[in-house]
Amino acid sequence: MSKLRKKYIIIMLAIIALLIFIPNIAKANVDVKRTILSNDGRMQFVFTGITLDDQQEYEYGLTKAKAESITTWHALTDFSNTSATLIIDGSTKDFKAVIDTADKGYITIRKKETDSEKIVTAQEVDLKMPFFNVISETLIKNGKEYGNGASECISVPLRNATTSNAYYQYEKITDQNVIKKYQEIKSKGGNVTELQSLLKTTPPSSGWKAWTYFNGYGADGRDGFGKPESPISVPDTGLYYMWVYFSGDNLKQLYGYAIVDNLEQDIALESISLPKTETVEMGKTLTIRATFKPEKATNKILTWSSSNPDVATVDNAGKVTPKKIGSTVITAVSDDGNKTATCTVTVVKAGSSSNGSGSAGNKTGGSASGASGSASGANGSAAGDQTTAKENLPHTGVNVWIISTTIFVAIIATVAYIKCQKVKDVK
Repeated sequence: MSKLRKKYIIIMLAIIALLIFIPNIAKANVDVKRTILSNDGRMQFVFTGITLDDQQEYEYGLTKAKAESITTWHALTDFSNTSATLIIDGSTKDFKAVIDTADKGYITIRKKETDSEKIVTAQEVDLKMPFFNVISETLIKNGKEYGNGASECISVPLRNATTSNAYYQYEKITDQNVIKKYQEIKSKGGNVTELQSLLKTTPPSSGWKAWTYFNGYGADGRDGFGKPESPISVPDTGLYYMWVYFSGDNLKQLYGYAIVDNLEQDIALESISLPKTETVEMGKTLTIRATFKPEKATNKILTWSSSNPDVATVDNAGKVTPKKIGSTVITAVSDDGNKTATCTVTVVKAGSSSNGSGSAGNKTGGSASGASGSASGANGSAAGDQTTAKENLPHTGVNVWIISTTIFVAIIATVAYIKCQKVKDVK
């Protein structure tokens, strides 16, 4: 084979490679963002990173499988040279057929009636409805009652009694971050759907109960309505998921939830107080106990701080750890920042506390509750302590000194005697 022919073959292979890889590289830069427009499966998709000609006409279609052929095309009317915005409407027959059976689909955009000029080929998109968008209710007050008419019930835009069965169950929310965030949203009159990113993403696998009433018999299988039970009755106080689940022949399983509020009514905190002063010895700890008014206030969360952490630090439970001798002011602030109390803590050297050597952590309200300190600190005398000697103790320190000196002198004398004997032997 001549060198010229080899060169032509290499050039042809390079051109083929470019034809294969350049479209794939272009597609790799395509970005898609979805927005849910309504609970009936109406979604908006915005494609960026594409190239369009504003003098041309384009159309798009949706399929359930990547390799599936599109039979119905829809005019693309909202686009620019670099982006396209299109609507997937769950009430449109070909779109509904995909949305009702699959959690993901594939969108293709092409030049109008020109199958060979595809701008986007089978781009995967998310068709799964967020849990908050499956039924008409997002937040329900425990005890709410429902009737039997469509306007008196919970709406289910994507299912009805012709094609689906409806189930529900309650699950208590125990995550304190979720509860706190919910209370914050509630206090500001916000939307409970702001919780979406903090809530569970996997529904329960068992424990489902049938709705007491589910209606709607349209042939399209949509616009159902009903009630899980009436009134809504969660098992206990607190915040709950009300999970819902719809199953039917030739339909994907559809899960969602609403939040049920059965939190106890908040009792406002009026004030907090701390002991005015406390003392703690080096090497020990002190736990300062706060007093709340009223005692049953809902929010008893406090933030603690020390004015001089070099002397003593304090943790979120009010536990003071001394670092060196001195004084510091410990401050407790309520969760809302409106209530404040202080306590002056003095750190003293070990054994010098007037409250005895018992743990200062047992002190509340400025007085010591422990009796395990030294006899002079707890009772002011040694009466009743059977382990304390009643007579004078011998001066053991002096005796030890005399014995030690005697042994030392004896050793010196012995060494001197041995040396004298050696001298005599030499003579």
